[in-house]
Amino acid sequence: MNTTLIEEVLNTPDKVISNSKGVDVYQKLVIENNISYLYRVFVNITKQPAMIITAYKTSKVNKYENPI
Repeated sequence: MNTTLIEEVLNTPDKVISNSKGVDVYQKLVIENNISYLYRVFVNITKQPAMIITAYKTSKVNKYENPI
């Protein structure tokens, strides 16, 4: 994933999942070459400024998300 894609997920997510450990997961469904991918960006919101922990894309959309 490049920084442009990460910025797109953070700025226009389809869904944000928060947990009790101070980590938000930003998700966005993207279609590339007729294949659906779910981009996921994990952000530590307890840090100032907030810090990206990791980011990845997966084709296993149903594993992480009901249809968006």
